[in-house]
Order: sequence, then C-alpha cells, then structure tokens
Amino acid sequence: MTCLKSVLALSITALLLAACSTAEDHAREQARLDRIDDQHCRELGFEPETEPYGNCRLKLKEVRASQKAPNHPNFGVGVGIGIGL
Repeated sequence: MTCLKSVLALSITALLLAACSTAEDHAREQARLDRIDDQHCRELGFEPETEPYGNCRLKLKEVRASQKAPNHPNFGVGVGIGIGL
C-alpha cells in the first residue's frame, strides 16, 4: 500500500511539473508568433501603434486561428432541407 501511495505521489508531481513546462512553452511560442507578426506587418509598411497596424496583427491572428481550427465533419456550407423537432 505504501508503494502505491509513493507511485501515486510521484505521478501527480510529474503531471504538475509537465503542466508548468507546457505553460512556459505556450508563452514562448506566443512570443515567437508575436515577433513574426510584428515583423510581417512592418514589412507590409504598417507603423506600430496605428490602427492599420493593429488591424494587420488581428488579421494574422484570425488567419492562424482558422488554420488551427479542425474541419468538423458535421459542419459545412451548402443547400439543404432540414426538419427541426
């Protein structure tokens, strides 16, 4: 029984440590994407701290989000007839 408690305690500790590194990895990746977006908008001629620059950054985030979104098999565009009950 003591062995089981030790294994459980070690497992919980490992999970907590993994969660911390995941948050750090996420923050690091977000900072990298922010630098890329900043550089891209500047190369397009937008000046930082202007509305067009902000729109450029938002558009890049929208594009990235749409690329990450899974294509759900139950969602689509088309013509059809439905009956709601």
